Amino acid sequence: MFRFLKEEIDNREKSAERIAYLEKKYGITFPDILKELYARTNGGSLKKCLVAVNDDPDDSTEVWCMFKLSDAKSDFEFVADHDREEPMNEYIPADWYPFAYDRGGAKFYWSSTDHKVWFVIPDDPDSLEEPDLIADSIEAFIELLNNSIVEE
Repeated sequence: MFRFLKEEIDNREKSAERIAYLEKKYGITFPDILKELYARTNGGSLKKCLVAVNDDPDDSTEVWCMFKLSDAKSDFEFVADHDREEPMNEYIPADWYPFAYDRGGAKFYWSSTDHKVWFVIPDDPDSLEEPDLIADSIEAFIELLNNSIVEE
């Protein structure tokens, strides 16, 4: 189901507890597919997956790492909180939550409202003004990752 993971672990108990905390803190509901994904990993490095940006196969980026659910710096909660502070709160909608990032630090977000997945390059004003829609749902993004693995 999650072929893009480098390895799977049994993280069900820890992830359920952490997701419940995050859902309460932010007033959101994690989609079932993300709950299942985090039950099998705590995030971290992925197999090499290249996804198109702007629907342009020649303009692609690597989805390198998933944000972890742990309470460490640069995890889901840290980034979600950071994005709600100035100046990022001017660019990142309040219903967007971090999912993954590329090697350069550009981020993939999922919307808690409609579950679409967006790509933002934080230090690029054009990307901040007009983020790229990567997938119409988290399920579609997971499928995209599974189908974009580059064999090394």
